[in-house]
Amino acid sequence: MMIFNVTDRYNPLEAFLFDFLVAEAVLGTLGEFKGDILASAGPSARILDVGCGGGQLALALEREGNGLSGTGLDLSLGQLGRARGRARKAGAQASFVQATALGLPFADESFDLVCSVDCLKHWPQRGVGLSECVRVLKPGGTLLLTEVDRKCPVRTGLRFVRQWNVPFFLKPFSLVPFFLFAVLRSVTREEALVLAQPLPLDGVRVETGPAGVNWTLKGTKRPTPAG
Repeated sequence: MMIFNVTDRYNPLEAFLFDFLVAEAVLGTLGEFKGDILASAGPSARILDVGCGGGQLALALEREGNGLSGTGLDLSLGQLGRARGRARKAGAQASFVQATALGLPFADESFDLVCSVDCLKHWPQRGVGLSECVRVLKPGGTLLLTEVDRKCPVRTGLRFVRQWNVPFFLKPFSLVPFFLFAVLRSVTREEALVLAQPLPLDGVRVETGPAGVNWTLKGTKRPTPAG
């Protein structure tokens, strides 16, 4: 019997632990990913962050962008509460919505860019979630998604968990939950490319991503056929 189901929403304790122990380490790896978002979206773009957690990425994009309008979406009420609290404290305009990636509560072609960080492995129907992300993209809009690589080397994983907010003597032991609950339950770069093939995206590429523990997928939504 499996105690932990990776496709379940985080319970309050899991959400708190991720936010307190791991989220800042993840954000610290996203410099290039954020840069790609900002370069792809352009001024005043509407951005959707699917699986936004505590809102760290959405708020960072608003701080660094040029009039970007950010919406974060997550299943965890605890995470959304933290995201909204951070937004209020920062005087940010970002909004946060509770919903599943498998049924995004937005009209077709609502966003200029859709991004997601380390969320794909939590979707019980990954193809459905990706299709939803593309559905809400405007033609010519960008999908940017990064996820833990199931082929992540142990040495690379250890280098990443050393950035977690845990006591120094516990850092090596953090490798165990990282591999059990993230790496081994995720997908490879090759599997990500297969998932993307049926989608109406051009220029799809899957490359090594943040900190070497992730891959990053990028593609552009095809224009709507005339007529």
